[in-house]
Amino acid sequence: MYTYEKKRSDYGRQCRFHNFGPTILMNMMPDRVLEDDWIQRNPVDKTTNETSKWSEHEANTIRIEYIDRGVSHREGGWPADIHLDDPDQVSRFKRKAEKDKLYLQSVKTVAVLTEHFIRQNNAIDIFQPYFTDPKTKEFQTQTPSHQTLAILIDPCEPKRPVRNVSWSSEHSSVLAVSYADMRFQMGDPNNSPNAYVFDTEIFTLPHYMVESISPVSQIKFHHRDGPLLAGGLLNGQVALWDMRKSSKHFNISEIRNGHRDSILSLEWIQSKTHSEFLTGSSDGQIIWWDTRNLSEPTDVLVLDLLKTEADDDPEWIQWGRAHGVTCLDYNFSIPIRFMIGTSTGNVFDGNRKGRTTSEKLQFTYKCHAGPVYSVQRNPAYLKNFLTIGDWQAKIWSEEVKESPIIWTKHYDVKLTDSQWSNSKSSVFYVTRADGFMDCWDILQKQKDPILSIKLSDRRLNCVTCHEEGSLLAVGDDLGKTHVIEMNDWFITPGPYDRTRLTAMFERETKREKIIEAKQRELKTKLSHKPTQKADDFLTKSELATEEVEREITELVEKLCTDSFNEMINENENDMEEAKSEEFITDE
Repeated sequence: MYTYEKKRSDYGRQCRFHNFGPTILMNMMPDRVLEDDWIQRNPVDKTTNETSKWSEHEANTIRIEYIDRGVSHREGGWPADIHLDDPDQVSRFKRKAEKDKLYLQSVKTVAVLTEHFIRQNNAIDIFQPYFTDPKTKEFQTQTPSHQTLAILIDPCEPKRPVRNVSWSSEHSSVLAVSYADMRFQMGDPNNSPNAYVFDTEIFTLPHYMVESISPVSQIKFHHRDGPLLAGGLLNGQVALWDMRKSSKHFNISEIRNGHRDSILSLEWIQSKTHSEFLTGSSDGQIIWWDTRNLSEPTDVLVLDLLKTEADDDPEWIQWGRAHGVTCLDYNFSIPIRFMIGTSTGNVFDGNRKGRTTSEKLQFTYKCHAGPVYSVQRNPAYLKNFLTIGDWQAKIWSEEVKESPIIWTKHYDVKLTDSQWSNSKSSVFYVTRADGFMDCWDILQKQKDPILSIKLSDRRLNCVTCHEEGSLLAVGDDLGKTHVIEMNDWFITPGPYDRTRLTAMFERETKREKIIEAKQRELKTKLSHKPTQKADDFLTKSELATEEVEREITELVEKLCTDSFNEMINENENDMEEAKSEEFITDE
């Protein structure tokens, strides 16, 4: 507000009015002589202004005072053993309360009174869906398409390959990108080890810089605390950054207590304190960490399946037998379960509640001939998971251990990463080494992808889907992160998609179970044949061999006899011809 100020002396002399008659100061009478000098002008030009007249006015308004007051809202009425921050406990208590008969009666009683007060409001709700007829709904796009929203370029020189991308749980337009050259002894030590956080709305410059002592191979936003970042480094350490404080890490682990190789996967996990995460590396270890104390890990799992409690083998033997970890998957709907992809092509279904290694790694799936580059559970069907390795993508079921239930064709190029769509359960995305990204919808096609997008001339390393399902972030070897928006085909499921997909998974699972049972039965028959039958078989085979040898011997003898007889006959004919010639000569 502007305050107008002016001194009293600047206002001028004060006006004083008196009540008395007029005073003549000067009186001039008309002069008739001047009329002869008057000349009338014809025509007469005169300028006038007919526009609107404006005036400026200033006034001092009344000053308004503003006061900020906070309101504290606390949700009450919950039992003492229920923590509101834990969604699993809240959902279990709600399900238990909803089954109570008193709860149903209370809802019916309150509903009548609530409906009465709602009907008293005669205003029109502009947000109400008045046209619910399917014919009047908006027509869904029938052609799969995409749109590139932004390309985030590595600000450092030379450009580094994009290793990992993570979307923020707090802001839908913010994502973190880590850069690292994972080729053996090909990384330049002079390159910058820093990672960056970008905003897709203003993507020309990074929004935040993650300073690191070593290249960041894995980076993930916290699933609840948006500004908190956890990263796995190339030297095996883990570090934490807070965007609210500074660009430097505020906590980092010790090298002697970390991994012995670069960290290839990092996942936040569910806990009461929401401060735990796990990491995996090619050294064959799964390590659990707590953000409150990174000096020592909370738990370590070595993927040595041959180890037993009675073994006293040295560590170097255990390290040699361990399976290297290439990828991890964790779903908050199953807090104690996690999946591990290894460099040997196996996928382990882990259980943290187990005590020994065999109890923690209950099931093993032989998925690919080479390393498994990606493993992820379906967001809607947790029993089914997707794996990527060598030249093929496969969908597995937990109920079938021997073979996948659905698989794609064999590609001519190597596949690098995959991701399920978070909004449409039948859609998943696959990145390739030739710069293409394939979009699959198994309800529409099982042999070919729905859409193939050319994003780069170099290898695509990773793909990450936003929580809402419409945005994708794809990183390549040139240091570029492509932010893509997919159309409604890949976002909005159809009215019968869930039913059809459920029937497809159940049908394919049942078919593989039948095939697996037949193969198991055949192996059992071959391995448990009676010894007498085996002896009979050997006897019959020996007799058949002797019979064949006898026939061959007879055939050879016959051929030899025939050839010998032919030679004798030829000699006799020659002798007769010679005698006849001699008789003619004598005559």
